[in-house]
Amino acid sequence: MTELQSPIDGAPMRKVRRYGVEIDVCSRTGGVWLDKGELEKIIDMIRDEAEDHGRRVGRRDARDARDMSDDDDDDDRFGGDRRRGRSGRSRLSDIFDF
Repeated sequence: MTELQSPIDGAPMRKVRRYGVEIDVCSRTGGVWLDKGELEKIIDMIRDEAEDHGRRVGRRDARDARDMSDDDDDDDRFGGDRRRGRSGRSRLSDIFDF
């Protein structure tokens, strides 16, 4: 098997696999190339993640509306925002973090 070379500068490329998507990355410039269908996989993944996030936000908003009568202001004792469970990173930022 021949080693892939960057179409920009001829540098060797390395393959990175994230979430089932194979990405070719230039070792010199960090340029990214996707094979046929890979961009569609990423778009579908981001769409699914956004829909899932929308469902979670909807449930959280309903819960917050029920809790509005709670005005004893003790939330800060428990570390502020209790909903902050994720690192804040999306799959998209994980995919392209080399």
